[in-house]
Amino acid sequence: MEIQNTPQDDICTHKGIKKAVYTTNKKGEYEITPSTGWSVEELVTMQAVGEFRRLELEAFAKWKAYKTSSLEACMYQKRMTVGTLSQVVGLWQWRVKRHFDYKVFKNLNDKIIARYCEALDMTKEELLNPKLQCETN
Repeated sequence: MEIQNTPQDDICTHKGIKKAVYTTNKKGEYEITPSTGWSVEELVTMQAVGEFRRLELEAFAKWKAYKTSSLEACMYQKRMTVGTLSQVVGLWQWRVKRHFDYKVFKNLNDKIIARYCEALDMTKEELLNPKLQCETN
C-alpha cells in the first residue's frame, strides 16, 4: 500500500491509538506509517468479539445446567479458542476438550487447575465460579 492510501478511519477498536503499517514511498521503498485503522478492520474485529461473547454466553448457560465445566465459559470470556488455550497450558487439545466435561473438570488436580488459572489470568475461585462480564463495547 502506498503512503497516501494508508487507512485513517479512526476506528473505535483502536481507542485513539495509532498502529504501525508497512507502506511504500514514492521510491518504492517500505516505510512504517501510523494508521488510525480501517473501517473494514473494525467491522471484522467487532464480529469476532461478538462471536466470542455469544460462545461465552452459551457456555455459561451450559455450565449453569451442569452440561460443561466453567473452563469453557472462562476460555471464551478471555477470547481464546481450544487451540490457543491448549498451547498456553501445554496440553493436547483433546485433553482441554475433555476438561470441558463437568465431571472430569471437578476431579482435576491442583497442578492442572493452576495452569489454567495462569493461562486465563484468573484466580482458582474465579475459574471455578465464573461471573458473566459486562459488555464494554
